[in-house]
Amino acid sequence: MKSFGLGTYALSGGVAVALLTACGGSQPAIGALGAMPQSLAEPAQPTTSQDRGYKITPPLLYVANATETDNDVRVYHLGAKDPAPLATITNGIEDPNGNCIDGQGTLYVTNDPASGPGWISEYPLGKTAPSEIIRDGISTPAFCAIDSKGNLWVTNIGLNDVAEYPKGFKKPQSILTKGLIRASGIAIDHSGNIYVGNLLTSATSNIVVYAFGSKSPSRTITDGITWPAGMTVDANGTLYVTNVVQSNVEEYRSGQDEPFQTITDSMHQPAGAAVNEKGELYVANLESEYSSVVEFRLGTLQPLKRQISNGLFNPVGVAYYPPLLP
Repeated sequence: MKSFGLGTYALSGGVAVALLTACGGSQPAIGALGAMPQSLAEPAQPTTSQDRGYKITPPLLYVANATETDNDVRVYHLGAKDPAPLATITNGIEDPNGNCIDGQGTLYVTNDPASGPGWISEYPLGKTAPSEIIRDGISTPAFCAIDSKGNLWVTNIGLNDVAEYPKGFKKPQSILTKGLIRASGIAIDHSGNIYVGNLLTSATSNIVVYAFGSKSPSRTITDGITWPAGMTVDANGTLYVTNVVQSNVEEYRSGQDEPFQTITDSMHQPAGAAVNEKGELYVANLESEYSSVVEFRLGTLQPLKRQISNGLFNPVGVAYYPPLLP
């Protein structure tokens, strides 16, 4: 695990490498091995012992937590003001970045250790041990999203691409490359449009939009974009983009290239974002002093008093169950 600036927080390899440039730090080569032996980069294999798991009591929030000493995904039941973790997933986890959930409740986590290309861990609903590990087509994975067919899409900073995995597949069946440089955040709307954030420089970062079924971007969003990390789309087609360096969340109406409103209240280097069917938005704050997940009601710019901080330090990805799918 590497520690980087932007306050004092730890960020896993791929996203950290990209953000480091914006902070004026020295940038290691993407894909270079760290000091940790390669063997330690291998994820824990699916356990053969009984996985007792945790009680499924929706709504649940899954938060990828990356710290100096702990690498895990913490599961919270959204019933209290600042709930304690319902479960902590460590099996198969090493330097997690993003996470996403399909319609069956399967959790996917992108893992990006400093000592290897990374992998995707797959967990059935309610389980804390992975049922599958995906390595093929993975290099410095950042975030992930699920489309209307249940296909998994993963952004790879190390390969400058987005890989698509149909349900049950461990090898990518489709790859997007055009218009991508350090692909980071990803979101898919109800029309099948795919939004991908490019971590270029603070002056030229953007979001490219692929129309359904296309492998070439149909348009590019630059207005309001400064180092986009996470993104999500609500049921109305509103796109939410977290600008981690700018410490804000920009909101774009469906089909529009200019933000119509900006969230700055309680934003401290926001990374992952998720929205539910009610339009409630959940944003993870990376900055160590303010490590938390903050909740916003639909259309509001001020957060609710309820937020999650118990057990969090440097949360990156966030996923909601039951998920809002395209």
